Amino acid sequence: MKDLLHPISIVVAAIGLLSLLRDIPARRRDPASTALAAVFMLSGLSFLFSVTPMWQYLDRALGTVNLAVPLAQGCVVALLACQQVVLTYWGSPPDIARRKARTWLGAGLAVFAALLVLFAMLTPSAPRPIDFTLYYAHDDWYAAYLTLYVTAYTIGELSLARACWRLARRSARGSVRVGLRIVALGATVTLGYSAVRIGDVIASAFGASLAEWESCAWTCGDVGAMLTLIGWLVPTLNDQAERVRYRIKQHRSYHGLRPLWLAFYSSAPEIALPIDRVDPAQRRRFRGIAIKLYRRFVEIRDGRFVIRQHLDAGVRECSEAHHRARGLRGQDLNAAVTADQILAGIAARAEGIRPEPDQLTDFADADRQTSRPMDDVEALLAVARHLPPEPSRTPHSERASA
Repeated sequence: MKDLLHPISIVVAAIGLLSLLRDIPARRRDPASTALAAVFMLSGLSFLFSVTPMWQYLDRALGTVNLAVPLAQGCVVALLACQQVVLTYWGSPPDIARRKARTWLGAGLAVFAALLVLFAMLTPSAPRPIDFTLYYAHDDWYAAYLTLYVTAYTIGELSLARACWRLARRSARGSVRVGLRIVALGATVTLGYSAVRIGDVIASAFGASLAEWESCAWTCGDVGAMLTLIGWLVPTLNDQAERVRYRIKQHRSYHGLRPLWLAFYSSAPEIALPIDRVDPAQRRRFRGIAIKLYRRFVEIRDGRFVIRQHLDAGVRECSEAHHRARGLRGQDLNAAVTADQILAGIAARAEGIRPEPDQLTDFADADRQTSRPMDDVEALLAVARHLPPEPSRTPHSERASA
């Protein structure tokens, strides 16, 4: 059973680790992110060590039979501690979190050291990748080993389930709430593994065996672990999806602003930022969509500044009356009027016409309140949607920045 379920768990753990590795350098000062990456890595290693081919390889490579047992279970103890570190940093102030994290990690290290000592007391035998627990069930040292491991495992999973349910109620993020509840469910399912292993210890004391429950133990352990990993993965994947959606939005905004940018550039080519003179080693930074969108935003703002001195109040009044008759109101009305003002201002600048001081006005959308950078971009996009279709040509400055 374990050779069937473990590879699936390894894949889930690998997906989680890979999804986090990209952000680890940027979050190197965030202990929770580092601990969560360790959870995925340790979980994958615990399953990997327990797969029969790897178990047999370790026996040959290390010269000690069944060493996969303390290695795999040591990884489990470590990941239980790391999970508590994640929850501690998510739910406690930094100074308290650091103190609690050291306690959990110290406890995990102590348990792992004790497991190694007890394992060393076992009588050497042939490799037992399938029935290790059943084979050693009547060994007193293994009974102590298994009792310690199951006790630490059960305490860790119970603490995990309790902490996740408590923190899920306090979290403001939906993905975190869902993920923590799945983690809590997985931790609860793994208690079936604990129950069977506790039964092994008790049954061995009476000369009995729970061999028929081995499949149940591995199933509860693997299914619970997979649910736990999936739960930790939910907020991570949600963050990744948010970044992808934001990047798509940036690309769409960049191309959506092109008609507005091109209108200003055709009248005032000097608004184009001279990145051709940037050092070639630094020019790659300007190819990212965030920099390109910011550059386009700045150039459009510069274009508005150039055209502003040619805005006629009469044009604004006529445009407002026209678009009100079409049923536009609020921000839609201001965006449509601003588009008309831009076209009229560009034409007036080309003819060298400036309104009298008492006829000079501002853009209709000048008073629009924004709180985020993308709000400013949205305001410009609203104006761009009211401009006529762009010509098919591509300016040299835009080709140079592509």
